[in-house]
Amino acid sequence: MSNYKNGVMPNDQAAGLRRIMAKPEPRILSVLSASSTQAQQRLITNLAASMVNQGSEVLVMHASEHTLEHHYELDHSPTLQDVIADKHTLAQAIKATTHGFSSVKLMHKNLLNKTSDDHTASQLNLMFNQLSQQYDIVLVDTMLNSANVLPLHKLNESEIIIQLSRKPESITEAYSLIKQVCSELGRRSFGIIVDDSTEAQAQIVFGNIAQVAKRFMQIELEFFGAIPADNHISRASKLGRIVIDAFPLAIASTALKQIAQRLDYKHDNIFNNKQAQLS
Repeated sequence: MSNYKNGVMPNDQAAGLRRIMAKPEPRILSVLSASSTQAQQRLITNLAASMVNQGSEVLVMHASEHTLEHHYELDHSPTLQDVIADKHTLAQAIKATTHGFSSVKLMHKNLLNKTSDDHTASQLNLMFNQLSQQYDIVLVDTMLNSANVLPLHKLNESEIIIQLSRKPESITEAYSLIKQVCSELGRRSFGIIVDDSTEAQAQIVFGNIAQVAKRFMQIELEFFGAIPADNHISRASKLGRIVIDAFPLAIASTALKQIAQRLDYKHDNIFNNKQAQLS
């Protein structure tokens, strides 16, 4: 029987956690996309690689029906749900990627939009909470489930970043995501990243959606940056690489590195302070 089923960690993991007890709490960032799933994967992979380059230990967790697992080098990998079912070990589930960050799948795609039984949900939350303590940053590629919440309790308590573009339908979708989450979890803050735009264009988009959120829901949004339109992004994709690696001096690479720095708790705690004020 798995030690996780009894709420007890294996000795090697317990020893690892004792060694890192002095570390700050990890920053857990769930990314929801009101843009394309391709943009969501690109954002998370580049942010994770940038944070690694900044000196952080980073875990990316795949928890979405819509995005492709191979972007995180997770093809045919076991999931955390497989681990708690004793089908695989945690070491088999966690992958060390070529970009320096680790990656893991929460569960198989066909189960993500289904409600887990209480025992399974409890064990998944326990495992994720323990696993996240081994990293500085956890980035989650995720989506809302049928209950309009994220698939783990810890994710619903942590920070949510919404990625959108300047297209009207994307802005509408972003606002809809905000409403759906708040209808279930109550008033909270969100981070905003705008694709395919200059900083000035993104500020206009952010200003408009922030004004509506403040007026109708009393919700504060935090602007984390813009990712400019840049053909180096598609060129990198054709090469099977990420843009910050293939073209480190491209304007998109510079923007992504700046966003990564703002999101890394070692560099910026603005979002955490604002979240505390709303509590």
